[in-house]
Amino acid sequence: MTVVAIHQPQYLPWQPYLAKAMACDVFVYLDTVQFQKDGVQNRNMVKTANGPRWLTVPVHASLKYTIAETQLADARWVRKHLATIRQSYRGAPSLDWFDEVLAPCLSLAHASLAELTIRVTDHLLDRLGARCRRIRASELSGVGTREELVIDLARKVGATRYLSGLGAMSYQSPATFAREGIALTYIRHRSRPYLQRHASLGFVDELSALDLLLNLSQTEARAHVEDGTIFEDTTTRELGT
Repeated sequence: MTVVAIHQPQYLPWQPYLAKAMACDVFVYLDTVQFQKDGVQNRNMVKTANGPRWLTVPVHASLKYTIAETQLADARWVRKHLATIRQSYRGAPSLDWFDEVLAPCLSLAHASLAELTIRVTDHLLDRLGARCRRIRASELSGVGTREELVIDLARKVGATRYLSGLGAMSYQSPATFAREGIALTYIRHRSRPYLQRHASLGFVDELSALDLLLNLSQTEARAHVEDGTIFEDTTTRELGT
């Protein structure tokens, strides 16, 4: 069985994104779809002493560009992001990993938003021990839109099972996937508190997974992501609890 998941590249993605990649054999970065302004393709949140804060990568935004075609506007954001992260997570258990691995990656010259986000996400997945093969949709020449595109890409990487987020449930049909010899499974991630910096502010959910990776050890972070992952067989349509 070959389990495949497909998702648009995101900047410093949150836990459910990484959970999906960790649960599959092949992960496809969907960099061929339209750039989404004000989404999370070029931004995400971290927890500071003053509460959640957006870290945004400035881009030359246009709805006519795909994520792979979207260019970064300038490099001044790098210094600001590094300073915010280092200040906010001073004393965190895994800050050394950030300084040794992720900070140099952020400081590289990136040809596009997709190149930046994919490089960063690869480091997050490596930290969690993800073993999936990773490929860009732009390397596969997928055709169609929405369900048709997903099935085409999944077929091209040899999928026998497709792992989907719940957001796609409204337009995906298990029967359509089955006709292509692909089983359809949905995945969701159950949020659970963990020890964060700035405890007086209380636990803050829906942050970048960087918060988890900095606050916990490598082993603890991996276990936390895996333990919160829930699968749904489309033959039942009932989520586990």
